[in-house]
Amino acid sequence: MQLVIDQADFGRLSSGARAELLNLLSPPTQVQSPITSTRRNFRWRQPHDVALPLLRKLLKGADAATRDRLMIFARNNGRASMKQLLAVTKDKDWHALTPWEGAITRRLRRLVGDDNRIVSLMQWDYDAEVWDSDHSHLLDGVYYLSETTTKSLRKHLGIE
Repeated sequence: MQLVIDQADFGRLSSGARAELLNLLSPPTQVQSPITSTRRNFRWRQPHDVALPLLRKLLKGADAATRDRLMIFARNNGRASMKQLLAVTKDKDWHALTPWEGAITRRLRRLVGDDNRIVSLMQWDYDAEVWDSDHSHLLDGVYYLSETTTKSLRKHLGIE
């Protein structure tokens, strides 16, 4: 049996229902089979803690838009709205963030050796979503980083 919930339908669920589904579908992190014994303790659906040395590697060769977007996170306690991130490149549609988010996530996963595709630099705050009146169009929302990553960013970008 397969259960398919596309991203749009998932977004229409209440935050409690989304959290419960993610909890039920997330693989256990404490018990590891011999096949996954090399798996590090990556956290599912949590932003990865990026210390300063790793952050420097992650941002090596980063373009100006990436640096500008990460500056927003650094200045706002690890949080950035979708509209703020889109404004960096003057985009209007949230889909424009998908390639950027995917590229930085893939780079981070390569750097930490995450073959299971668990690690993410940022996560989406489902409780901060802003929808239109009929709940069919996402108007804004918030991405967030871990506290450790935020502190590293602030140091790296000279804010702290």
